[in-house]
Amino acid sequence: MTNKLVVWFVVLFLAGCGRSEVEFALIGDSPYGDANVLKYERLIDDVNRSNVSWVIHLGDMKNGRSSCSDEKFRSLFELNSKFEIPFVLTPGDNDWFDCRRESAGDWGRMDRLNKLRELFFTEEHPLVDETQSKTSVYSEFVENALWVRKNILFSTVHLVGVSGREGGLDLHGYVQDAAIEWLQTIFRRAREENVNAVFIATQADFFPYSVEPDWLRLECPNCNFIRKYYEPFYKALKNELSTYDKQVLLAVGDTHIFRVDKPLYDNGELVTNFTRVEVFGSEQVHWVKVTLSESDGVFVIEQEFVEGN
Repeated sequence: MTNKLVVWFVVLFLAGCGRSEVEFALIGDSPYGDANVLKYERLIDDVNRSNVSWVIHLGDMKNGRSSCSDEKFRSLFELNSKFEIPFVLTPGDNDWFDCRRESAGDWGRMDRLNKLRELFFTEEHPLVDETQSKTSVYSEFVENALWVRKNILFSTVHLVGVSGREGGLDLHGYVQDAAIEWLQTIFRRAREENVNAVFIATQADFFPYSVEPDWLRLECPNCNFIRKYYEPFYKALKNELSTYDKQVLLAVGDTHIFRVDKPLYDNGELVTNFTRVEVFGSEQVHWVKVTLSESDGVFVIEQEFVEGN
């Protein structure tokens, strides 16, 4: 049996309005470990039985300690091929960045990212209208994609969760530079096409606290309101939102806590048209359904619990 928490943004749906809607599934940080594969297969079956049009995986298909071998990557590709609807992936750090760890095989990071691209991003995708690889100097970023459906712009932005403890900050910075350029492309297209809403999917959760900034400074003076090393992307996002007044939904994984909140402030003022949703992760193998109304950019977010998980 599916339990739901429904959160409405902007306005309530009105019965009988005949509004055109689109529904899709959000998942992330799963199956994560071999012990969760059966749960993940139940999740796939649950999504396949639903009415959603596509599924977006927010990265970290495996945990950071597990093997990064070709065989492991192929098994993850085959597992996700069981979805009967289009599958979209934005990579997580566990999927390639953390492959440098000895337990994961001590791989070169770019070697594993390129293998991931070879498996998941070489075929033409049935949803995607444009990728960064065709329009940018960051031509290797085939995973950064966008598509417009029913006057709503959907996008993926490759931005992985890193702590800096394992090095690789130069590479993280390069990925972030590409992400910032792609973010600017996303909002430029949104303005050109006058869409009613923007959806952005990424792995990295760069808002670590769901609290008001002044309260955080009072209770934890040394805590960073924005996650360390992600300040450039945060500033770029805030800059775009300063001149964009339609609804924007940012979907993240990374920290494995389902939540829906409004964590963005500009000069102390809440940015009311920006919302974050974070999906379930790791042991909590469930999914999130998002419904968007074509006419006014309303986001409806529902938690979907998979029976048996």
